[in-house]
Amino acid sequence: MAGKHLIVGLGNPGAKYAKTRHNVGFWVVDELARRHGFGGERSEKRAQTRDGSMHSARVKLAKPQTFMNRSGESVRALIDYYDIPLERLLVIHDDLDTPFGSIRLRKSGGHGGQNGLRSIIQHLGSQDYARLRFGIGRPPGRMSPVDFVLQPFKADAAIQASEMVGRAADAVECWLVNGIEVAMSRFNGGGMSTQQASTAEDLKARLAAALRAHELAPRDPKPLQAVIALQKKLGGMDEAVRSHLQLAALYDTLGKGALANAERVKAVTMRPGLVDVQQQIADWFLAQGNRKKAVARYLILAQHLQQTGQPAAALAAIERALTINPQHPKALKIRAELVFN
Repeated sequence: MAGKHLIVGLGNPGAKYAKTRHNVGFWVVDELARRHGFGGERSEKRAQTRDGSMHSARVKLAKPQTFMNRSGESVRALIDYYDIPLERLLVIHDDLDTPFGSIRLRKSGGHGGQNGLRSIIQHLGSQDYARLRFGIGRPPGRMSPVDFVLQPFKADAAIQASEMVGRAADAVECWLVNGIEVAMSRFNGGGMSTQQASTAEDLKARLAAALRAHELAPRDPKPLQAVIALQKKLGGMDEAVRSHLQLAALYDTLGKGALANAERVKAVTMRPGLVDVQQQIADWFLAQGNRKKAVARYLILAQHLQQTGQPAAALAAIERALTINPQHPKALKIRAELVFN
């Protein structure tokens, strides 16, 4: 097994900051720990850390407890103690200049005003390490960036942020298995690197085997789960969306509605413009008595349609949200924008 990798999520310690935008790096680290069954946290080098393995790689997950502006103190101490080269370091952080809903990977670069990165660059004496930007967008109106990052996500934004955590975790796994160039190509847009041709051929062979397994056992979810994972690794996002929906339909036939809805949520996280699927998700939440999540689903759809120049469709989605909660303030605000613009 190769040397240890260090994956650092940035944030501020304490319950006061746990749900704020500044702490999304902590959230992604926690999601990775959950997925891969890492052990409990321990305190070392001014960080909360977990040790385990991901895809056969030795990994240390770390959440510095120094507060954001001094993150570099903890990161440098961990790097030095475990003798981790910078090419095996990945830092996950919130980013004001990346639109909310988007993630971006970079293999190096400046701090861009992010104080955690600023501190890490200062203490490492280098900016040549990978980072994952979790887009939180710019503050509204005249709100200061400091106030904005220290506020929690609310309502539909909280649901969308939770979905982004899963995609960010997928991107980290891709970096770990395939390297930063492939991860950038898959999660920042663009095609697969030609340097990965041999890997791609192996993945295609495994995909063909998984598809054949699904043909032989069409009511077993496991082959379809493998198909989706391989399609994503190959950059076939449209194919993966279709497979998520196919798996959702299978779960429906097996009487597993919650799992079916989760697969639909994964599909629309990748392709938010799937109007019929968004409505299916909202209907499922309504059937469970969860009006809040049903409204949030329509708001996510409306905002996507508004951003992509489809005001009539966006207005239709908002009207659906208002049939569930006629007084929802954000829905009313968006409707007013659509009607009067």
